[in-house]
Amino acid sequence: MKFHTPARLTAIAVAAALLLAGCSAGGSPPSEQGPTTLRLAIQAPPASFEIGNWSGGESYLPVAIFEPIINQDVDGSFIPGVAESWEYNEDRTVLTFTIRSGQTFTDGTPVDAAAVAASLEAHRTGPSDSALYSAVSSIEVPDDTTVVVNLSRPDGAFLSILTSTAGSIGSAESLGTEEAKLSPVGSGPYMLDEAATTVGSTYVLERNSGYWDADAFPFDTVELQVIADRTAVQNAVLAGQLDFGSIQPDDASLFVADKFTVGENKPSAYGGLWLVDREGTVIPALKDERVRKAINLALDREGMAKGLGAGASYPTNQVVSPLGEAYSQDLLSETPFDVEEAQQLMADAGYAEGFDVTMPSTVISTQFESTVSQQLSEIGIRVAWETVPFQDFYSKVFAGNYGMFFMFNGANFNDAQAITSVLSGVFNPFQSTSPELEELLTTAHAASEDDAAEAWRAISEYYLDQSWFAITNYSTGSYVVANNIDYTPPMTSSLSLRPWTPASSN
Repeated sequence: MKFHTPARLTAIAVAAALLLAGCSAGGSPPSEQGPTTLRLAIQAPPASFEIGNWSGGESYLPVAIFEPIINQDVDGSFIPGVAESWEYNEDRTVLTFTIRSGQTFTDGTPVDAAAVAASLEAHRTGPSDSALYSAVSSIEVPDDTTVVVNLSRPDGAFLSILTSTAGSIGSAESLGTEEAKLSPVGSGPYMLDEAATTVGSTYVLERNSGYWDADAFPFDTVELQVIADRTAVQNAVLAGQLDFGSIQPDDASLFVADKFTVGENKPSAYGGLWLVDREGTVIPALKDERVRKAINLALDREGMAKGLGAGASYPTNQVVSPLGEAYSQDLLSETPFDVEEAQQLMADAGYAEGFDVTMPSTVISTQFESTVSQQLSEIGIRVAWETVPFQDFYSKVFAGNYGMFFMFNGANFNDAQAITSVLSGVFNPFQSTSPELEELLTTAHAASEDDAAEAWRAISEYYLDQSWFAITNYSTGSYVVANNIDYTPPMTSSLSLRPWTPASSN
């Protein structure tokens, strides 16, 4: 059975996983230095370019136009962006940025501290980013090149957040205007060519000649085509119309070595059952930690990885990426596949006969539903799958319709962001917490660099010990790239255009 789910998820959901990109043979003819046009495929068009109102999906497009205040390199390191430097105070509650001098937005207005602060305020109050700015108490502008962000508490994930669309900086003149929805004005390496763009279909980016780090973005033009179907993308790669695509490992033989290179991406997504109703509001049984643990023991992670992953999926029971420092291979032994022990736990909790549960059936879960249903039935849990269009999934979960569901989340190698991302939004709709967890979070957010890994690992272990989730697998996914393009799998997928350059051999 082929494993298509993670790639579909990460194109639709938050944050996350590398999907589609391409360079067309029908674009500018390759020069001796390699192709000058890079064509990427994205699965859905942006609903709006407004700062603070990004709808999700691949970030190639907005981050290319709106440079973030901090950039992230392909190796995951934080590098200068709009800010040339930044520094925390001793207790990590004051973050000071030094803004690069002499830069302008493409409308000619200066990229100064006031403009940067205006964008940060838009993120802070915007519908898509306000939760990510919950620790920000105020933003100050002491002078033209300094922005000071005051935090009510340390936030270990904040720097990582700022490297994404949630840290993008746009012209203050365009913030809040109707034009900002379709006519973005930034200072990034590219600007939107509106004349060549067909909204909803093709987005064309032209090089911003005034960008300070132009050598990092060698393509003159970038074209992003909206292609929802992954098979269509694969066929386009085979036809030479795209130079890059996400593929299944067992399809690698379709791509001959003299034209293409096939490789494996970094971990891009992880998924499983999210046991969100820990107070038993919708599913009373989930209030009992023994029931949640039984669910964990009833799931055959190894079997799911082999049978459903097609070589691109691996077992895990943790919400942190295996690339992060908080991940522990030893913790996998905490949730062995043990149906007898799971049945005993169900009996001890008073559910020897099991119980009925309704879960949403989406494009993400369909491939896994029969396996999940069969394995849960072994401990008496009878699953009814209710078909839900993906666009309705979030609202129905937030409305409290489901106490558990199958879903993927983007894998983030930044431990702080990985740990905290599951405490808000759809992965914690009932706002579960505990005094012990809050204490662990306070310690981790304030930890020094030397102590951070241990502090975040303690929270990962807490999630596992309390069976907050029943995570089963993480996925990497395979890619194919034409030999006239060099591609470096990034630590954070779908974030920027930095992974692609003309092939060094050309």
